[in-house]
Amino acid sequence: MSADASQSAGKPADNPFGLTPGAWAGAGRPLTTWRLPLINGVAAAAIIGAVGFRLWEAHLPQYAVQEELVLIGAGVVFAVLAIAVRASRLATSLAIQLPLIVVAAVLTVLVLGVAGPWLGDDLPPLAAAAFATILLHFELGLHARRFAYLFVIAIAGLAALWIYAVTALMVSFGAIAIWSLVLLGTGLLAYLTRRTIDQDLGVQVDRQASLLGSISDLGEGLLITEDGKYVASNEAYLKLTGYSPEELRALPTLIDLAPLEERETLTANLSKRFRGGDAPVRYQAGMIAKGGGRLRVEVAIHQIPSDGPHRLLALVSDISERHRAELAERESEMRFRTLFEQAQAGMTFAGLDGKIMSVNPAYCELLGYTPDELKSMSIFDVTHPDDVEATKEAQRQMMAGDETKYRFEKRFLRKDGEQVWTDVAVRLVRDTDGKPLYFQTVIVDIGDRKRNEVLRSARFAVTQALVTAPGWDKAAPHVLEGLCQTLDWELAEYWEVDAPREAMHFVTSWKRPGRDTSAYETTSRETSFRRGEDLGGQVWELGVPVAITDVSADGSARSAAAAAAGLKGIVGFPVRSGRRVVGMISLHTWAPRHMDEGLVAVMNDIGSQIGEFVERKRAELALQESEKRMRSVLDNVSDGLATLDSTSVIESANPAVVKLFGYLEEELVGQPIDMLIATTHRSGFVNYLQRRLKLDLPSSGAHETMGKRKNGSLFPLEFVVSSMHVGTRHLFIGTMRDISERKAHTDALEYQALHDALTGLPNRSLFGDRLRQALLSARRNQRMFGVLLLDLDRFKDINDALGHDRGDSLLQEVTARLRGVLRATDTIARLGGDEFAVLTTDAKHPDDVVSTARKILASLEGPFAIGDQMVETGASIGIALYPVHGDDPGTLLRRADVAMYVAKRSGGGCSVYAPEQEAQSLRRSGLAGELRRSIPQGEMTLHYQPQIMLASGSVYSVEALVRWNHPREGLMPPDRFIPMTEETGVIHPLTAWALDSALEQLCKWLAAGIDVSVALNVSPRIIEDHSLEEMVAQALASSKVDPRRLTLEITEGVAMAAAAAKALHTLNEMGVRLSLDDFGTGYSSLLYLMRLPVHEIKIDRSFVAGLGTDPDSGAIVRSAVGLGHNLGLRVVAEGLQDRLAEGVLVEAGCDAAQGFLYGRPVPEAEMTAQLMTNPGSKGAAIESDAREAAPAETPSTTS
Repeated sequence: MSADASQSAGKPADNPFGLTPGAWAGAGRPLTTWRLPLINGVAAAAIIGAVGFRLWEAHLPQYAVQEELVLIGAGVVFAVLAIAVRASRLATSLAIQLPLIVVAAVLTVLVLGVAGPWLGDDLPPLAAAAFATILLHFELGLHARRFAYLFVIAIAGLAALWIYAVTALMVSFGAIAIWSLVLLGTGLLAYLTRRTIDQDLGVQVDRQASLLGSISDLGEGLLITEDGKYVASNEAYLKLTGYSPEELRALPTLIDLAPLEERETLTANLSKRFRGGDAPVRYQAGMIAKGGGRLRVEVAIHQIPSDGPHRLLALVSDISERHRAELAERESEMRFRTLFEQAQAGMTFAGLDGKIMSVNPAYCELLGYTPDELKSMSIFDVTHPDDVEATKEAQRQMMAGDETKYRFEKRFLRKDGEQVWTDVAVRLVRDTDGKPLYFQTVIVDIGDRKRNEVLRSARFAVTQALVTAPGWDKAAPHVLEGLCQTLDWELAEYWEVDAPREAMHFVTSWKRPGRDTSAYETTSRETSFRRGEDLGGQVWELGVPVAITDVSADGSARSAAAAAAGLKGIVGFPVRSGRRVVGMISLHTWAPRHMDEGLVAVMNDIGSQIGEFVERKRAELALQESEKRMRSVLDNVSDGLATLDSTSVIESANPAVVKLFGYLEEELVGQPIDMLIATTHRSGFVNYLQRRLKLDLPSSGAHETMGKRKNGSLFPLEFVVSSMHVGTRHLFIGTMRDISERKAHTDALEYQALHDALTGLPNRSLFGDRLRQALLSARRNQRMFGVLLLDLDRFKDINDALGHDRGDSLLQEVTARLRGVLRATDTIARLGGDEFAVLTTDAKHPDDVVSTARKILASLEGPFAIGDQMVETGASIGIALYPVHGDDPGTLLRRADVAMYVAKRSGGGCSVYAPEQEAQSLRRSGLAGELRRSIPQGEMTLHYQPQIMLASGSVYSVEALVRWNHPREGLMPPDRFIPMTEETGVIHPLTAWALDSALEQLCKWLAAGIDVSVALNVSPRIIEDHSLEEMVAQALASSKVDPRRLTLEITEGVAMAAAAAKALHTLNEMGVRLSLDDFGTGYSSLLYLMRLPVHEIKIDRSFVAGLGTDPDSGAIVRSAVGLGHNLGLRVVAEGLQDRLAEGVLVEAGCDAAQGFLYGRPVPEAEMTAQLMTNPGSKGAAIESDAREAAPAETPSTTS
């Protein structure tokens, strides 16, 4: 069951009804609360009296009398306590009754046991009387429905006393027989008592059940309970709960049928009623049926008078449906109240006379009144006068029954006088008899919608005029007409800003038929506004609408004409393109008129729309002209050009694309650009293109790929994508060029960059790469390999005696013999001059490497036929082994070089590196320590060699070359000490000294009027440790020389190193020029070369030496010149020695040259004299050609 809302929920108590000792009677005959205690008291007194009397007759000894008195006293106390407990509420507890029974039995046994020896055969009657008392408790247990428990206790007690009497007291057989008969009689008495109770109970229950069954037709559940437990009920109650009578009787209490949250409240109410307190006679509660379903019942209770247990007659009615209906009604009422109070729409209830009865907050907020103010008014007091009659008519129709509800748009008047457009829904509420009661009204503010309708009408009129007209000049009259018609104005004008003349002038107008305004319009055509002047000037300057209430009286240039035409109000609105005012629309009327927010919003929006239209039409015209010009350019360039959209689809292609790929333009348009790319290269091309289109760069780096013609043939293709804006359009331009010829040159240069031109062998760079690969492989596989450095004997003598041509032929023959004795897996390289290197990777033992060296020596023993000469030479070979002699390329090469010098000093042959050889080499040179003192002692000096512009023959720069004026050795070239400076670290101070000295000398030449620049070689070591940038910055700061007059020369190998990139870019940002030295002998990647910030390349002397006699050298030089110019670099040839080679260089287009033909390196005094006679041409020393723009690497300071 579920209690009323007024009743609190709680947990059920242990004794929910607060029952009295009469609760021990289940449903039997009535017993008063004093009868059982009286019986107990009489029985206890009789036993104590009988025992006392017999003991007095027996003349017990003193100690026995004392014991009995103590026991009898305890019995008296227990009897009093038992009577008190039995008469109290504690009698309902089995936990109290059990100890009472046990104590009674124990006291009885003790009393009889002490008195036994003195009583003899009188003991059995006394024992029988004692156990009769115990069986009284048994009878009570029967009434309390605790028969099972107490019967076991009683039987156990009787058996114990029986055994005790027979064994301990030694009672005679006759006494035992008498005692047994007494006990049997007592048991029979208990049985008959129980049967009588059961019969009484059955009669009463049957009678009650019969009564309840006879009134089942009432449809209500009738129930009789006793102390909260089920006794009987009618069929309606059983059907309501779903339980059988047996199941209900098994429940501890019927309170268990109630929900947990209501049990405590129900228990408290019933307890009050039993105590005669103020408890409800009728209440509602929840009930849980057998299936778990919840019911709502109404219970009416009546207490049945009784001296014993508390009995109740309860009428139980199922009110679940009524309860749910009441809840739904309360919830509906609450929802309506919430809706009424919180609704965004205004709501009101008004009487049939229009008197306002109730309003919600939204209604008050909409009209600006308080609730009390509105309740003192009628609906018609707040209705716009023009809408009062329509409101009354709607009410009359609803009162007449023609309409049950009405909906229309009407205007209300706010408290501040402002009108409010609303959507009104009115319903007439009637009672059940159809009698009208009151009007219920809901109003919604539709002011924004009304303004939007005007806005849509004006916008539609303007948009229709703009869409249907080819240009603004045709659209303007229709736009002005649409504004006047939709916004209710008489005359509209359009004025346009003429930015070059800094004025706003009249363009066109439209007016409604009727009054003559021609004089006013003529005045407008003759008028122009300056910024800030009059109506148009203020709109132009402020960029906001400006209103004049009466233009006929404002004293402006048009006021007289306005007065004559009868015009009063005028409002000017800016026409915008972005934030820029490009014109004005002015609206005129016959009466004074103010701006409102709706009009401003409409005209601001339309002004922006018109401005955008005007600017778009101008942009379209400009775009058409631009596209014509661009098309003309595209059709006349030699490179293939295609315009692409943002998805890389071709929009147009010039004739060069058609010629390059063999497609017609119609076949290309609409196709993706990657259709022109070979399938194998398409993925990389698409990635490149997508990155560029996403980045949206003005221009991008070139992408080399493979083009595919319509006939399926493939060719190398260079593709560059760039973006541009043509008017408002954003286009991408794809530039395509066939680079087949350049690719062939590039491939040749790539090969030449990694191979020796004379012998075709790998050069130092390629050998270094293969050495690094061999190191990686050997570390991974734990294998050894050998590095052999080979230097030819007497080669310099042969070269000097027979000439360079014969020397070159000898090198070629040596190469052929080396290839003949070495395996395919060995690498042979020419490192320069007569120095070769061999890498053996298949060696399994050091002896294998030595054996290879001996094979090489053996192959060189026979004479060489060089022309008509027979030449003999030998070789000195140094050997270094991995990992014994080193685990990096530099160490292995250096130690192989040390071993080679040992072999050469020993007269040839081969030598395997030993640690003591390196120390001997340093001691042999004797220069390491002297190098550190050479700079402070002033032993270092600079020599200069001129660099000549081939076109003019003028000196534009000089190269500064370090020489060591050794105290004993004399003037030493750099190749004898520069490597040692790099090993010892002297290269750093030497470079700083060379920079300072060269720039100091340059300052002197410039002060003397000699227009010249200076160039220096830089060492890789300086670049590798990133110290070059700071050295150069300090030298330039000290000398204050223009950085463009300083050129730093770096080798190809150094420039290609990743570590050099940062240094080169830093130097380039300083303004220093950078030159790539010994071009063609390194292993530079041309793609990487394109990214290097170098300004010039110097063709290696080995290529220049063969010009005029060797066609291959000429082809290589011409390729190098073409490559340099294509990359925007100056090309310088070094090592020029004859006029024939000079002619070839001039013919190839080489920019400059350097070599013995123009002068050997000389001290500064001699070079000054040469420069004074050939000072160079103005502007040659500092070239500002746009092709040059990037820095190089570190100083080597070599000759």
